[in-house]
Amino acid sequence: MKRITIILSVFMLMFSSCDEFLDINYNPNYPTEVSDELLLTSSIAAVTNVYAADWGLIGSYWSQHWAQNNTSSQYKIYESYALSSNTGVIDRSYRAMFVDGLSDNEIFLNEVEETENWGAYLMGAVIKAYGFQYLVDMYGNVPYSEAFLGAEKLNPVIDNGETIYADIYDLLVNALDKDFSSYVSALYATNDILFEGDLDDWKGMANTLRLRILLRQFDANTSFATTEITQLLSDLEAGSIQLLDKDAAITNFSDADSKSNPLYESDQRQLNTTNNIRGCATFISYLKANGDERLKVLFEEVAGDYLGMIPGSYNVPSTEFEAPDIITAPFITPLMPVFWMTHAESEFLLAEAYLRMGNAEKAKTHYENGVTASFNRMGAEMGDLLNDVYAFPASGFEAQLKAIIMQKWVDAAEGGRGLESHIERVRTGYPEETTVNNEIDEGYELPDSYIPGTLIYSKKGTSGGILPRRFPYADSELNFNSNAAEYKAMTPADVILQKVWWNQ
Repeated sequence: MKRITIILSVFMLMFSSCDEFLDINYNPNYPTEVSDELLLTSSIAAVTNVYAADWGLIGSYWSQHWAQNNTSSQYKIYESYALSSNTGVIDRSYRAMFVDGLSDNEIFLNEVEETENWGAYLMGAVIKAYGFQYLVDMYGNVPYSEAFLGAEKLNPVIDNGETIYADIYDLLVNALDKDFSSYVSALYATNDILFEGDLDDWKGMANTLRLRILLRQFDANTSFATTEITQLLSDLEAGSIQLLDKDAAITNFSDADSKSNPLYESDQRQLNTTNNIRGCATFISYLKANGDERLKVLFEEVAGDYLGMIPGSYNVPSTEFEAPDIITAPFITPLMPVFWMTHAESEFLLAEAYLRMGNAEKAKTHYENGVTASFNRMGAEMGDLLNDVYAFPASGFEAQLKAIIMQKWVDAAEGGRGLESHIERVRTGYPEETTVNNEIDEGYELPDSYIPGTLIYSKKGTSGGILPRRFPYADSELNFNSNAAEYKAMTPADVILQKVWWNQ
């Protein structure tokens, strides 16, 4: 793929203006003069930056793919669940998603809608739906309908998450229904850093995102979700629509300051250390127990073994052990892709959709497709696992759903995509929580009573024994939007245990 130098400016903005308040209500009706192709690049790059560098880190700790090393301290706050509204990453990522990502995308959408450039409009619709789904899933109710009106609306209404979900779903449906006959892919081949202007890929991404939106709200809006999923699967089987059949990946990185993978850039190049992130005992134990070769692709071998830290063990004195000497670390490289969505995830979504529609046979097919795609992408040997420990259960809805979500959990470990598996854990309850938390001590040794892959409440947890569900509200919204007054009255400790609309 082509290297786009505008990514440099996106990175520099994030790392140089963390403490500066940026008005998230920038008015897209009065943009500075810039081509829609460059706006597309900047919006994709900014969304990627937030998703990978900030939300990816927190999500990977909360999903217990990763744990904090005991000889450094950068991410203790993630493992103690002590995030607050003024925590830098919470406010910075919120502002960056609006200001650098979704605001540019809104300008892009307005421009291409005015010119009836419907292929480009579909791209913008996908970016908007993708960004706002995560904002709702992790921040709850957020500005949406009045978010980009600038001086016309300095205090935008904070829209209900359910309303936002309905609107982004309709946005995707309407965008997919446009006439694309005049779309010229060559105009976007360079600046579309996700799919290089391939409209079929954008259609597949749009439909897969539709399915994810529907499944996320299945329990809260069952009738609507059932109707729409039934129609979507029917259209798919008839060949009138397509889903994502490849990885939606950003790969245009180079091993240079501010041009590398955002996670590598923020965690290792900017911090100038590789010591913070270690493998988590929860995840490592699951892969080892199942003989899963993806372990060797995801983590470095240390002293001939793969050991993980128990969550919240970051204060264990180095006189007892030094994690870098015995605890595995994930592979995080400057050229590592950022996956907006993987082909494996698309297959797992289909597996769950068919399962919920009562077709266990097709659920099994897509489950196996997903596991296979995950192993293939990582370049790991799958062997006979699909006929053994990863075999799709012959019966039982919950057992079959658990199998699907557990494999999504494993797949999301590559590239620091733990945010998605965290949200899925909140939604489905998988991975399950251990029942022997009190028998687990700080360090890396797990008792025989522990079931590999069950989540461990952090030894330094501050949320009363309950795993966190969402982010606190962002300070920039609480302090500058009068419509946020009711949210400002709530303590961050209470907010992170709140359920978002589809989880009530």
